[in-house]
Amino acid sequence: MFLLAGIEKATNIGSIFRIAEGLNAKVLLCGQTPTPPNPEIEITSMGQENRVEWKYFSQTHEGIKFAKTEKYEVIAVEICQNAKPYQSFTYPQKVCFVLGHKNSGIHPEILSICDNAVFIPYFGKNYSLNVAVSAAIVAFRAVL
Repeated sequence: MFLLAGIEKATNIGSIFRIAEGLNAKVLLCGQTPTPPNPEIEITSMGQENRVEWKYFSQTHEGIKFAKTEKYEVIAVEICQNAKPYQSFTYPQKVCFVLGHKNSGIHPEILSICDNAVFIPYFGKNYSLNVAVSAAIVAFRAVL
């Protein structure tokens, strides 16, 4: 499962719908994250937003509460204190990845209610990868 917290670009949402479809995963859209129907989501996802189960929550903490009620372990994908390298983390059977805003990341209040956090090592001058790329990396690692 993917929980998208404040991701602004509809093209990134569309890419994550494509990834979710390939993994048979659900998508939770929270806050100001664009939702279908949206032409940019539709084009980028190649229509997969119609095949993937998704829900919208006005508040991110409501989405996390829903994921936990469904017995998902909620894991932030964020460079933060106590985050573990994604490649050495032992993933549970049911995982919900929380992905945040490109500049501000995941709000500290939301991080505090996540069960764990993982990060992707980055060696360039920028500080992180595109959110959809990050989603693919951690999610496919979790299922392997």
